[in-house]
Amino acid sequence: MKADILKLLLQSHAEGDEASFRKAALQLAAAESSAGHVRVAEEIRAIIAKMPATAFRRQGPVVDIAAPRGELADILEGGHREERLHDIVLRPESEETLKRVLSENRSRSRLERFGVQPRRRLLFHGTPGCGKTFAAAVLAGEMGLPLMTVRFDALFSRFLGATAVQLRAIFAEMPRRPGVYLFDEFDSVAKARGDSQDVGEMNRVVTAFLQLVDADMSGSILVAATNHVELLDRAVFRRFDVIVPFDKPTREQIAELMKLRLSTVGLTEEATTRLAAQAEGWSFADVARACDDAVRTMALDHREKVSEPDVLEALEELKRRNVPAGS
Repeated sequence: MKADILKLLLQSHAEGDEASFRKAALQLAAAESSAGHVRVAEEIRAIIAKMPATAFRRQGPVVDIAAPRGELADILEGGHREERLHDIVLRPESEETLKRVLSENRSRSRLERFGVQPRRRLLFHGTPGCGKTFAAAVLAGEMGLPLMTVRFDALFSRFLGATAVQLRAIFAEMPRRPGVYLFDEFDSVAKARGDSQDVGEMNRVVTAFLQLVDADMSGSILVAATNHVELLDRAVFRRFDVIVPFDKPTREQIAELMKLRLSTVGLTEEATTRLAAQAEGWSFADVARACDDAVRTMALDHREKVSEPDVLEALEELKRRNVPAGS
């Protein structure tokens, strides 16, 4: 993979394609980070940050070599992410857990000197819209790795035994293409065996997944996310190094999210505190949607600052649409 990155670097430099050059350089930093060369990766990113943003001629679309190809393109959706820890609102314990996981994976080579591995198998569970998928994107962005999301509509095959085969293909890709591999709606894969409504094929899929996790020695991070942790097979929990709950936000966290998304367009801290009371009990996703709606109203009115009534109207509109909090 590193050879492909170097070729892309040289080609984009020769063609004067700055966008592709920057993308390839970031991918080189990610490759070094995944190999445990954290200092080298940081030095590469520092050099990229100092590069001037100059005009350049485009020679075609920017190629992201993180995107899956071949048969896996039907099962995985992948690409590099820009999200960082400062973009997400989490309860303190969850934030500290993610920071520790990041620290361990950035220091893999040091941990291996003492015969231990970083924790890299994470289970996220909680109500919908409370940040599980976004947290996986943050992990990918912080590590400089692509986020590879499993497409369950393509994973589950109508052909007997094919689903387990496709699972093996995903795990075979993990050492070849380091990344954060996200199994969203994880209960679809790891539902408790013996469920009277499931055929024997699903039991085989669960067994295959457990065997593949046990055999996985890659440096990739595996994240499973579920809204229904109670449906998971009990044997699944032992395979994860870290289990992180995601709850509905408190009023204070809602205010923090509004501040994060709207302070740059003029919403005051006092306004976020008042508005948070109107959204208590909502999910992060619903609050974020209301914030975006308020910004749209501001932009269409040819204004540069969002107002408290803009946000209040957006919140009321979501209520009128009968969107259940946490959907």
